[in-house]
Amino acid sequence: MRGAGGIDLAAGVGEWIADAPRDVLEQVGAHPHPMLPRQVLPTETTVRRLLARLDGDALDRAVGSWLADRQPKTAGIPSCAAWPWTARA
Repeated sequence: MRGAGGIDLAAGVGEWIADAPRDVLEQVGAHPHPMLPRQVLPTETTVRRLLARLDGDALDRAVGSWLADRQPKTAGIPSCAAWPWTARA
């Protein structure tokens, strides 16, 4: 599955999974291996299957909404067009 600019999304997610802290992995459902001192991580195949099942438009809306909720509120600050140095003669 390729993203913007031909980036391999599954490989990118796989790299994130490999580098993520243990507590973050536990929050997203990765469990400690019962016999080894490591997490049981999803394989690249699992990530590819998951990405293939996602509704891209719904994901865009959800992520966009999540990001918009985290933007600082700018109430009371005039828009750039109201600043005197932006006026054109």
